[in-house]
Amino acid sequence: MTALDLARDPRPAASPAPSAVASRTAVRRPSLLARGIWLAVAYLVVTGGMLLALLMQLREEAIDARKRELAAFAQLTASHTFEVALALEQSLRLAELTLTVATESGAATQETIGPMLREVVRGSRALEDVVVLDARGRVIFQAVGTGAVGRDWSNRSYFERARGASARFELAAPTRDGAAGAAQGWSIPVIQPWRKEGQFAGAIVGLMAPEVFDKSWTFDAEVDGLSIALVDNGGRAIMRRPFVDSLAGRPLGGPELVAQLARERAAGALDLADPADGGNGLVAYRRLTAYPELVVLVAQPLDAALADWRRIAWISGGCWVLASLALGGLGLWLVREMKARGALENRYEALFNSIPHPVILSDHESGRLLACNEAAAATYGAPFDGTAGDTALLPSDFAVLRARRGELSRDFACFIGDQRHIDRHGRPIDLELMVRLVDHDGRPADLTVAVDVTDRMKAERARRAAEDQLRQSQKMDTLGQLSGGIAHDFNNVLMVIVDTADEISEIENLPAEARRAAARISDSAGRAEELTRKMLAFSRRQPLRPRPVDVNDLVADTGKLLRRTLGEQIEIDSILADDLWPAEVDPVQLETSLVNLCLNARDAMPRGGRVLVETSNVRLDAAPAAARSGPAAGDFVAIRVSDSGHGILPGDIDKIFEPFFTTKASGKGSGLGLSMVYGFVRQSNGHIEVESELDRGTTFTLYLPRHRGSAVLTVAPSRAAMTGGSERVLVVEDDAHVRAAVVRQLQSLGYDVTSAENGAAGMAALEQAAFDLLLTDVVMPGGMNGKMLADEAARRWPAMAVVFMSGYTDNALIFGGAIADDIRLLGKPFRKRDLAQMIREALDVRPGAAGGPSS
Repeated sequence: MTALDLARDPRPAASPAPSAVASRTAVRRPSLLARGIWLAVAYLVVTGGMLLALLMQLREEAIDARKRELAAFAQLTASHTFEVALALEQSLRLAELTLTVATESGAATQETIGPMLREVVRGSRALEDVVVLDARGRVIFQAVGTGAVGRDWSNRSYFERARGASARFELAAPTRDGAAGAAQGWSIPVIQPWRKEGQFAGAIVGLMAPEVFDKSWTFDAEVDGLSIALVDNGGRAIMRRPFVDSLAGRPLGGPELVAQLARERAAGALDLADPADGGNGLVAYRRLTAYPELVVLVAQPLDAALADWRRIAWISGGCWVLASLALGGLGLWLVREMKARGALENRYEALFNSIPHPVILSDHESGRLLACNEAAAATYGAPFDGTAGDTALLPSDFAVLRARRGELSRDFACFIGDQRHIDRHGRPIDLELMVRLVDHDGRPADLTVAVDVTDRMKAERARRAAEDQLRQSQKMDTLGQLSGGIAHDFNNVLMVIVDTADEISEIENLPAEARRAAARISDSAGRAEELTRKMLAFSRRQPLRPRPVDVNDLVADTGKLLRRTLGEQIEIDSILADDLWPAEVDPVQLETSLVNLCLNARDAMPRGGRVLVETSNVRLDAAPAAARSGPAAGDFVAIRVSDSGHGILPGDIDKIFEPFFTTKASGKGSGLGLSMVYGFVRQSNGHIEVESELDRGTTFTLYLPRHRGSAVLTVAPSRAAMTGGSERVLVVEDDAHVRAAVVRQLQSLGYDVTSAENGAAGMAALEQAAFDLLLTDVVMPGGMNGKMLADEAARRWPAMAVVFMSGYTDNALIFGGAIADDIRLLGKPFRKRDLAQMIREALDVRPGAAGGPSS
């Protein structure tokens, strides 16, 4: 049985194994092999890095120690070299002195000078030969033989330097001058300027074999790869041990050594490439104290200098490899052991994560998260996705677990319904929880299975909302039918009252008090007529004549009237949209609706305020329209009427359109203004919405259908004079009092009137005599209503005019939600003036009438 089955099964069952629950922690850990690999990599990186850092430190120390050792060799070599250079300088000074004495005595010939110079050579341990140059650079004397006498050595670079005023003793780069005993004919020139009485007279050039330095640079300690060189300030080699032909006279060390020597440093050490083999090496240098233009270099290849360090590195690296292999073997053994132990946990983890519902394990006492499955992480996110760690507290949504902690049991699951949580995206979800008590690492824990029932609850709420909406719609329809029926009967009563009041007022010599009483009756009947008109508007049974209307013009005209009506304490503004579509609506009823909304806004602002009327084009989508239970998707002209009043209580929003419902004080309103607006808009195939916030105001939005044509008509009310006639009129009305009142009014206008009580009687009267006009009620008992009677009469007697009268409209006169333009309808109760105007218009335009269309 899975953890999900365990949570769903209300019967007592054994608690699940702790490992099956705890195997899935909030952090999804990598596999054991992956962890072992990462651990091995970390070990190799850390220990290898430490060993490498240590070896590099030892290498630097070895290089520094070798540089110090080479510097000591350089100091010792410089000392030996100084002794050789000093002996050479003394020998040449002796030759200069001998030459000066001989020339001053006038015996300066090769035969006299040569033996003297040979004595100097024999007295020196380094010189092989001595050559004397005159001021022009020609050899004039030679100690050993005479082969060089007469040659021009003026092109020698050291001769040019010897001519300088500051010239002194100098060792030049080796040349192949053929000095006796020199290796491969190489010799090192040693130059001493010869001056007489302060003037340059020539140069004394001693030739020495390179082996002289070889002997002086020999040490008791043998150093592998050690090389010694004597260079000038420009880095050019004067002597190198071991001697290399290709390096004789060439710069050693490159620009770096030259730059170092140019800094006039007495000693130092550098890492330079060895010019003999091109490899890297260490070089220590030291200037000769008495001969600063001479520098001794002691060099050793880097490989030879680091030989001991390499042995240490190989030994250390080998030990590290062996230790790593040993630890790796131990790690592999541990991995196999841990994999064997974790195989069972992995199977339980797969089962745990296969549960499609969030499963959460939390500490029973503290409420801390211990484990969860993948469904929980996908549903809730942090802390279930591991970002907050295993010690994260559960969200406050799970506070119910702590509140009902005492009800949890190990024997059965506890059901907790009607829970609303917040998912990882911040959306509320509906859940049902199944919770049972389990053991985890020796402590009690809560195992919670959360079943998402959001879709089911959403469908349930939608069903309840639809039922409430249906009940509200049925209630409104019932109220509409009731109010329409009452209005119909009441209009008949008002018709009689209005006619009676008019009849009384027409009596000649009527006392003033009686005339005033008739006027009061007529005014009261007018107010009652207004009430019935509002009831008919709510019941959607009022006669409408939709026209293409420019709503902006209508709002502007209505605003002029409202500014006088609302008072100075109310500020009324408008924001009218450009390129507003025309609306298909009855302009008179729309104007009345706007007035009612603005008057309601005024009553909501007893201390004054602001009313704003806005217009805009709106295109409603199918989905919002369906959700709003409003009009079908399409184009609408929207009119928004906003106020800054005290707003509507939330509990009253759903009742404001019901007839006779009002929040005003007693006697301050009929409760039919908004009902009339609601009925008019719905009858016009539109929709009305209301938004309100306490102490912030209310906004009513009217959505009126867009007129698809291009022409916008303006209908001006006609106020023709009350005139009668002598034509024959048939009146069909089922109410005897109303029929009598209408007959009396027509007769007073001069018409020849016949009456009938229903449709059948009216048809019989039409068959017996010819009539010019049929005036019929719409709703009548029997098998023939007024519309059926008029249709049959028009078919049989097309020249006869037809006028309808009714207390409200029914489906008999409605075509496409409105009354056709060619239908003339008198709404009850009507006045004698209205009756006279309608009858006269109908008679004047009938076929064959004067000024009307011919038959």
